[in-house]
Amino acid sequence: MALSFKKQLINYLSKRNFKSQNAFTLVELIVVVVIIGILSSIAIPSFQNASEKAKQKEASSIIASYVKAAQAYYTEYSTLARSPRDLSEYVSVNYCRHNDPKTCKSDPNAVRQLTTTRTNYIWRSPSGNYRILHSTRSSEMINFLAYPHNARSGLAVTGCYNTRTGATRVMERPGNQPGNPSYINC
Repeated sequence: MALSFKKQLINYLSKRNFKSQNAFTLVELIVVVVIIGILSSIAIPSFQNASEKAKQKEASSIIASYVKAAQAYYTEYSTLARSPRDLSEYVSVNYCRHNDPKTCKSDPNAVRQLTTTRTNYIWRSPSGNYRILHSTRSSEMINFLAYPHNARSGLAVTGCYNTRTGATRVMERPGNQPGNPSYINC
């Protein structure tokens, strides 16, 4: 009985008409590969830009707090906050003492409080991703600039406070304009 079943199966398979519709053609496979390539060429730059924007949000938050601290200092003393020590009355001004962002994140002793009285002073953000400049532009305007650690891999942030108008402003550089920031007016 098993022998007759094998003969019947062999006869059935030999007479069966195989159709080419059961598999993908080479053209269909090429089209799918091209579509995947196009989608990945769109998605990968978006993911890279997302990490730069996340770093920029850190700098934006820091700059906004410094601008508000400068405004509070002026409200209390009727003079500009000319140094990080002036700002430290209203906000914690921390910095990383290393040049490398990786070291800033891995070394528990890397971040310290900044209490210098020097004017137009530059320091590194606690993460090490940005260099921050505190600059008095005139007797009535102060600017804060956040430069990316690497000008090609980061988005800058600028902030200002104008004592004459009382205006504050924080501006993030768009993703299509990497590099160092410039002064802005309030």
